[in-house]
Amino acid sequence: MPTNKIEYRSFRRDFGEFRKTLLTPMEVFPVASSDEAIRKTPVKLKALWDTGATLTAIKPQLRDKLKLCMVRANSSATIAGLGDSTYKADYTVMTLRIRNNFEINWCPVFVVDYAVDVDIIIGMDIIGMGDFAVSNTNRKTLLSFIMPSMPERLDLTDKAYFLNKN
Repeated sequence: MPTNKIEYRSFRRDFGEFRKTLLTPMEVFPVASSDEAIRKTPVKLKALWDTGATLTAIKPQLRDKLKLCMVRANSSATIAGLGDSTYKADYTVMTLRIRNNFEINWCPVFVVDYAVDVDIIIGMDIIGMGDFAVSNTNRKTLLSFIMPSMPERLDLTDKAYFLNKN
């Protein structure tokens, strides 16, 4: 008899100090590489979790290093940047391994020449697949992410009401 049980995947990163940027290690499998040896080998990257980024992106240099093939020619997206700047970006696909037993398979990743010194920017296309929280208790940043979203929405207003009442 088939079961409809949902399996949740989650991870957390306790930085142990206050952080203004949310950087985590991540592995990717370049499944769209033209090189079979590269496709089978996980690549360690430095990921920036960015709620201001609509899409997940890598730099052209990483695309070239991993020999990534683009998905359908002329299927680029227009991406808005800071100010009024916009970019045309083609995309490829990768499997993102956030941690052991937590992978997002065949994830679209756009190729953009951004200025931030990170390997991959995790945007709202990924963050929006689940629930994402950042806590700064005692000036120690904790990032947590669960996918899919929890059955009940996380609302800190209820917690504030309870704390203020007591």
